[in-house]
Amino acid sequence: MAIRVSGLVSGLDTDSIVQELVAAYSTKKDKHVKAQTKLEWKMDAWKDLNKKVNSLYKKLGNMKLSSYYNKKTTTVSDPTKATVTTSNGALNGVQKLEINHVATTGYITGGQLAKGTTNATTLEKLGMSANSKGTIAVAVNGSTTNIEISSDMTVADFTAKLQEAGVSASFDQANGRMYISAKKSGEDNDFGLTAVDQNGLQALKSMGVYVQSAANDKAYAQWMAYTKKADGTQMTDAEIEANFTDILSKIEAYQGDNTVAGSIASLEEKNADLKTQISNLQADRNFAVTYIGLRDSLKYKVDEDGNPDPRGLSDAEQDDMERMLYKTDEQLKADGEDTYFEQLKNKAGFSDGDITQLRASAKAVADYQNIAVNPSSNAQTAQDVIDAYKAGTTAMQAWVDQNSADIQAVSDDMKANAQEIADKQAFIQDNALLTGAAPNDPDAPTTPAQRAQVLMGKLQSIKDVMTDTDYSDAKRIDGTKAQITLNGVTYESDSNDITVNGMTITALQETAPGESVTVNTQVNVQGIYDSIKDFFKEYNALIKEMDELYNADTAKGYEPLTDDEKDAMSDKEIEKWEEKIKKSLLRRDDSLSSVMSLMTSSMSQGITLSDGKKYSLASFGIKTQGYLASAENEGYCYHIDGDSEDEVSAGNNGGNNALMAAIQSNPEMVQEFFQKLSDDLYTKLDKKMQSTTMNSKFSIYNDKKMQRDYDEYTKTIKKWEDKVTQMEEYYYNKFAAMEKALSTLQNSTSALGGLLGS
Repeated sequence: MAIRVSGLVSGLDTDSIVQELVAAYSTKKDKHVKAQTKLEWKMDAWKDLNKKVNSLYKKLGNMKLSSYYNKKTTTVSDPTKATVTTSNGALNGVQKLEINHVATTGYITGGQLAKGTTNATTLEKLGMSANSKGTIAVAVNGSTTNIEISSDMTVADFTAKLQEAGVSASFDQANGRMYISAKKSGEDNDFGLTAVDQNGLQALKSMGVYVQSAANDKAYAQWMAYTKKADGTQMTDAEIEANFTDILSKIEAYQGDNTVAGSIASLEEKNADLKTQISNLQADRNFAVTYIGLRDSLKYKVDEDGNPDPRGLSDAEQDDMERMLYKTDEQLKADGEDTYFEQLKNKAGFSDGDITQLRASAKAVADYQNIAVNPSSNAQTAQDVIDAYKAGTTAMQAWVDQNSADIQAVSDDMKANAQEIADKQAFIQDNALLTGAAPNDPDAPTTPAQRAQVLMGKLQSIKDVMTDTDYSDAKRIDGTKAQITLNGVTYESDSNDITVNGMTITALQETAPGESVTVNTQVNVQGIYDSIKDFFKEYNALIKEMDELYNADTAKGYEPLTDDEKDAMSDKEIEKWEEKIKKSLLRRDDSLSSVMSLMTSSMSQGITLSDGKKYSLASFGIKTQGYLASAENEGYCYHIDGDSEDEVSAGNNGGNNALMAAIQSNPEMVQEFFQKLSDDLYTKLDKKMQSTTMNSKFSIYNDKKMQRDYDEYTKTIKKWEDKVTQMEEYYYNKFAAMEKALSTLQNSTSALGGLLGS
């Protein structure tokens, strides 16, 4: 802003005079600012209310579903044996339950080590041969990890290696014992801890954890399986070695890079190419489908008898309309086609919304044609098909059909490719025992045949280890499954949680042979009651707020304050002034009245149920007090007769809760009524909140129109601000000229006075 020093000669307060002269323009600007501010507050009020209506709408969406009322509760006759949680799908009734076994977690309590053993003690000091190395294997969830053990390894190092292999492990220095356990309960989650060679066996013994277990037997059995033919007969050593070589060769090929034919990497690269092909084919198809839809939208309209509507566009006009749809309004105006575009738009009867959708389709077509080079199509191909389509051929639809067939073919290839990858990954996983026992060192690579020879040596060591029964003084608990019998049928699980037909049974303690507990599942009356009451709590709060807004006191004479007006008031006065306006923004609002009427009429209606009788909320003891008897703005609020938490209706129905009694006596009827009631109100609100040119989807007020009005105010205010600035400049320039003239006159007078005086 320019700095002005004025009135020096005339002595006039130029700034004040200018502000008075432009006051009329400022007042007009302020009028629009106030209107925009008031509109902004009204939009905020509607947004807040709309959120609450949408919350109720979502709740109604749940209430119209039977799952909302299928609330169950289950009790167990002996809760020390089992606990049960119930979903809505569980059947009502009393069932017989036996806990045969509870799940256990695989666990080793190691033998007592030498006194003074600490985490820093080496395995050599515990009995492993000096300067020796060995291998042990940890099998967890079908995966085997081979651990290299050396005599200079400490107890802490040994523990860390076990933890890295997927088990929980710790050394208790106070008790001098090693503790190892699976991370999950159950037989399938148990772990095997085996020696792969004699030094590995020596390491397990030195740590006091060499034990016999079903999990170890399973791990050893994996090795022995490689020595048997498909018919179960024993292989010769030569056949075993050949089998090892073949397996390792396959794995090596599968794990090769993308230049190795049949490798997983090459298959994954092929799949990436296939995905690109599908993407391009889908782009082709989407383009064609979009273009067909675009042209169909520009065709002749027809009347009720199927005859052409005179408002429809001719073929040439359709071409013109399509061509212009690729342009923006600014481009049309620059090209001098905006008037022609409007004429065609009006002739076809297109709304602004129609044009928006048509332009979106045109943009999709244009974007497709702007693709530089792609493996399945290019812009020239697309234009050829467009030209043929306009000429009346079925080329476009044929292109759609061909692309659809190509997409299916490529998709089938991808599925087959993905299955091959999965099969090869499974093969690698299934034989991880071998690759772990004879790894291919990248620093000193070996051939599959050389690695097979290593495996033959380890296989012999395994056989030797299997015959060693000199077990440590350790205790082993095998992981076992939980097992229950429910109504005579047995179920098992690795965990103690077993889900059967909507019930999750947690086994806690085995029942004695011949003993059982009863599981009683029934309708959760309190749960259904609470759900319905929760709805009325939300409904009452919303309808009361709507009533308060609609019946608010008038704020006639109150308008938003300008900055100058605020300067003359205290903060408290400003707050009260603005609060007065904000509370009255939706007073006697037609949109609000319409929504309230929709809600109250739906809630007060009678509904015919499957028994042929008509019921209303009053049939279940749910009523309003009416406008004369209720507190202010609570005439539409509902109360449950006999609800002890509601002071309005607690004494009704002799103090007995009417809704609770209805649910207890006939829950199916209560559910049917509230499903139909909520479905009706949900449907009406959904219809009310459909998108139009005035409001967005899920909006009960004219948010689009309000935003347009708000934007229009912004433009108008800017115009008046420019006008005020323009007029200020005009008057300041006038006063500056006057000051200059007075200054010249004053200088002349001073000069003349000087002459006369001399």
